Amino acid sequence: MRLPAVLAACWILLCAASGAPAATDARLVEAERLRQAGALIQAEGLLRQALPAEPELQRRWRLSQALVALQLRRTDEAEALLDPLLTDARADERALLLLAQGQLAEQRGQREAALASYSAVELIPGAGLALQQRAWLHKARLSGKSEEVLDGLAALAPQLNEPDLQLELGRLAQRFGLEPMAYRAFERSLMQSQDPRLRAAALEGQAGLYEAAGRRDEARTLTLHALEQLKELDAAQSAEMGVRLQFRLARLNKENPAAALAAYQRAVSQLEALRADWPLEEADGQSSQLTLFQPLYLGLVDGLLQQARARQQDQDLLRRARDALEQLRQAEIQDYLGDRCEVDALKGGQSQALPSGSAAIYPVLLDDRLELLVEDSRGLALFRSTVPPGEVRQAATLLARQLRERTPGFEPAARRLYQALLQPLEGWLAERGVGNLVWVSDGPLRLIPMGVLHDGQRFALERWTHASTLGLSMTNTQAPGLHTRPGALLAGTSEFGPVVQRLAGEAWAQSMTRALVPAGQAPETVSRELQERRLADALRLPGVGVELDRLGDLVGGRTLREAAFTVQGFGTAMQAGSPRVVHLASHGLFGGSAATSYLLAYDDLLTLGNLQTLLQGENQRRQPIELLSLSACQTAEGNERAPLGIAGAAIKARARAVLGSLWPVDDAATVRLMTGFYAAWLQNGQGKAAALREAQLQLLRDPATRHPFYWASFALIGNWL
Repeated sequence: MRLPAVLAACWILLCAASGAPAATDARLVEAERLRQAGALIQAEGLLRQALPAEPELQRRWRLSQALVALQLRRTDEAEALLDPLLTDARADERALLLLAQGQLAEQRGQREAALASYSAVELIPGAGLALQQRAWLHKARLSGKSEEVLDGLAALAPQLNEPDLQLELGRLAQRFGLEPMAYRAFERSLMQSQDPRLRAAALEGQAGLYEAAGRRDEARTLTLHALEQLKELDAAQSAEMGVRLQFRLARLNKENPAAALAAYQRAVSQLEALRADWPLEEADGQSSQLTLFQPLYLGLVDGLLQQARARQQDQDLLRRARDALEQLRQAEIQDYLGDRCEVDALKGGQSQALPSGSAAIYPVLLDDRLELLVEDSRGLALFRSTVPPGEVRQAATLLARQLRERTPGFEPAARRLYQALLQPLEGWLAERGVGNLVWVSDGPLRLIPMGVLHDGQRFALERWTHASTLGLSMTNTQAPGLHTRPGALLAGTSEFGPVVQRLAGEAWAQSMTRALVPAGQAPETVSRELQERRLADALRLPGVGVELDRLGDLVGGRTLREAAFTVQGFGTAMQAGSPRVVHLASHGLFGGSAATSYLLAYDDLLTLGNLQTLLQGENQRRQPIELLSLSACQTAEGNERAPLGIAGAAIKARARAVLGSLWPVDDAATVRLMTGFYAAWLQNGQGKAAALREAQLQLLRDPATRHPFYWASFALIGNWL
């Protein structure tokens, strides 16, 4: 994958600087070729073979391993390899190793440490002009746009003699809005280099400048020239840049739908082949999912849906659009979790067949319209909503806030979303006999429990059961076949112990206690001890004891209460049994990434990483968890990605389904809903989604809990049967 030039040039320069012997190792040469081409997994495989005998080759071998680990963003592994090399580095090697160390610090978000490493290069006698220029460019990129940096760029530009440094200067100038300087740098790189990869990259840079300026014809010509350069390279060397160039060509062919669709298909095909190697973050720290996967896959879906409609809902085109949406959802949860392996393992062996009576609904929010792609056991259908996508986003955001805040005037937004999402499908759903709706949503629509949509007379919950899923490719759709009282582990606490001390400094915990600060007293004047006491009061869940008692009667199994619900105690209980149902009655917060998501045990945080460790023992591998239930969790307010945390918890636990809440819930209503759900599911034999609907309807029909705040918070994600 394309990273700062230090990683592309470091090994070659080290060989030259070190006076390495003429003898080399063919495996090392091939591994470096693969690494620089972006074929990281293949390079890693070669470098896991036996080390060469020559000491100097061993150093170069370990450096290659370090650079592969760095490009794969395995920071601990890269550090373990780089540190010994730095310890006994010769003066002529040290500058190169410091550049790699700076990149490692950047990946860890340690900006000051990265700047220090790059600055150190400039102080090494005999480091070489090119290395010092490279270090200065890295510093400028990290420092950001300023008068000092701009003056430095202007002074440095005429001095650069390396085409890859000109390329880096061009990208930096482009980022800072210095278009003339960027164009000249790309042009110099093109003139100085005969390397097809560098020439293609320079042409790509120029094409980006023309595209940004609205000069589409020139941008298209340059993009085609860049693709011609890539034909001189083998597939491994050209694939990564080929994805970006085909994506650009697709955008530039917007007025020619057939040509645009062909380019989108080529880009996605190449990207899927590279997916295991593609970094979750780009070189500048931006999410690959946001900058590449999402716009690329949505562009492909847009083209496929337009063509399918023109061809009378051609089923092959609709299936390809559905598959692209599934690939996009996989990329998004991988980005959220920061891990591809878990999601790839989940895809293996999953059943995608929809049972009779169920339909999956993919709302596709495009720039100019909302499309509804629907699938049941008999095929796919496409509908276009009459509600503009901007109104849909606005209504979803508003409704999510109104439900969370228990606002009485939620009905207009609920009706508008019904018109957008369900009204176009009513006839089709009735004709096909569909009673179970499985939503595969994204963006602000994830924040909405779809049962709350309203047709003007009744809630959608009163007409259909509702569940959601990350995607059918990541959902096992087979019926569970549970007994009335499966093995279960129930855990919860009404009061929290040492974990309060851990939380007191967290921003969301401080917001919970802010309302308890006496009038006129600034929050910052409150002592840490008083803050912890107030937080402990705010965290109390008085209904947990009743909830665990009632559920224990329904599902049996083992219960961990109060101080017994520690992280270690929970893990021990999981390893000792094989619970099919794991129910956690405790606070939890799901934010915009796995790193900001956790549940509270009595003594410590139960992170998604903890869940993965504790819920994947030998017993769980033989008999996976059927349902992970999180009865007091919440998603971060206004964060469209936060609901992915609930699904992420199920992935980490390898649970077939998860039941969690989108906002803080009423204690008494939660006890009623959970009791009703488990009774309908395990005692009456209903499916999970049907059981949840029955429990929600009981609250809906009670005037005291009729507002959706009480009954709509809980979402079922995953297997709904």
